[in-house]
Amino acid sequence: MDIELYYTPHTRSSRPRWLLEELAVPYRLQPVDLFGGERNPLHPLGSVPAVSLDGETLFESGAICHWLADCFPEKGLAPSHIDPRRARYEQWMFFVPATLEHPAFEVLLHTQILPEKRRIEAIVPLATRGYQRVLRMLSRELDHDGYLLGEQFTCADILLGTTLTWLPELLEDHPLLLAYTQRVTARPAYRRAIEPINETA
Repeated sequence: MDIELYYTPHTRSSRPRWLLEELAVPYRLQPVDLFGGERNPLHPLGSVPAVSLDGETLFESGAICHWLADCFPEKGLAPSHIDPRRARYEQWMFFVPATLEHPAFEVLLHTQILPEKRRIEAIVPLATRGYQRVLRMLSRELDHDGYLLGEQFTCADILLGTTLTWLPELLEDHPLLLAYTQRVTARPAYRRAIEPINETA
């Protein structure tokens, strides 16, 4: 499969890059200077990530990761469709972008990403409370030294792990989640995925 990932560091495109490193399959990175005003020609909104898969375009980080993990079943990053764990895997694959990510991104928008004059201070405590509520639930799910599906690391852990790195200071009251985040980001594939682009070209 010919894979080209349109990528900007410190964005959701880190998810498919990490997955591709875990899969250990050949791929090319196409850098996009999104924060410098460059638009991604492969994405209808000019954003990242997007991938070219044998010439076909796919965007949305969750969809890209979901598709690629299933494309390489021998890598073990997604349970098969007849595996009884598949339902929980699907649950977490949707939970991260639908439930966990929204309040975290709201905090980031109004504390770091938006220009100061466009930030709405009142949003931050509300979003923080919502994020902390979800973190408390996740702490109960991860009260062990494994992953979302137990001993098997999967693509769902890539989605969760990347999102938990967004606001590390908010994990201080959640030692189980802090330990989980440290565990998944210590993986060699993650370390390769955060290297500067010119070092992996």
